[in-house]
Amino acid sequence: MNYPLVTWQVFAPQFTTSSSTEGGFLAYGFGYSGLVTPPADTIAKIVYDALDNAGAMFITVGYNVNNTSGPDLFPASLYWEYESASPITLFFNSLADAAVYGFDSTTVTLPGSGVTEFGSSPYNVAGLWAPSGVSGNLVRELSQRAAASSSDMSGLSTDVVNWGEIADIELRSTLFPAANAFTWYASQSVYATKAQRSVNDPNNILEKMLAAAATGVTFRLYQQASTTAGFTSADYLVARMPTIAAKNSAKDFLTADDEPRLWSVAGMFFRGET
Repeated sequence: MNYPLVTWQVFAPQFTTSSSTEGGFLAYGFGYSGLVTPPADTIAKIVYDALDNAGAMFITVGYNVNNTSGPDLFPASLYWEYESASPITLFFNSLADAAVYGFDSTTVTLPGSGVTEFGSSPYNVAGLWAPSGVSGNLVRELSQRAAASSSDMSGLSTDVVNWGEIADIELRSTLFPAANAFTWYASQSVYATKAQRSVNDPNNILEKMLAAAATGVTFRLYQQASTTAGFTSADYLVARMPTIAAKNSAKDFLTADDEPRLWSVAGMFFRGET
């Protein structure tokens, strides 16, 4: 998948291994620190801890993200790399719990043969929207909030009161698959295949993000992986989405470029920190 992407906290349910119990708290669907160990408040770190507590070594857990201006339809899934002398099994209480972590089964056995193992989850992780567009960026503009009032009855002079700066952040992403925006399209094989996702994958859909925005969650907006225009791999903008009150469906935020297959973001604004 391509940058930019948006992530927020979801409840990461508890699951068990033969060695430990993991999860059971709020975690972001994405986070990248530039280190082998993922940030502590992410879904990736929970899976990292499960592997670590089970005795695995040389562990890397991250996300399938490429920084490119060309088409890139990697799913927004977890990937991992580790060495273990024996298999490691994750036990989830329900399919819905497993899907938060990107898995499609309540029992997930990760191989262990003493050599380096590689793998990735079949689903996108929860708490993340990455449109996987051909290109995209974040535009951040600062503006001054002020109020003006007449200081006398004639109105010949005014008092201006500054209330501080606000940051408006626009997410721009072009030409991404409909299956990454609409639940119905994601459930149809012809559109899901275009987005390289499973028809049963419940995550990484714009409609899910808007539902979260309506609850007032705080988002982290990532621009790109490389050090460009003030962003590094660990940088993100913190914001909320006030326009959800006026626009309450995915189609309100999208423009059809090649309906019904390809869409682009139109007028998706966040209110950020200064």
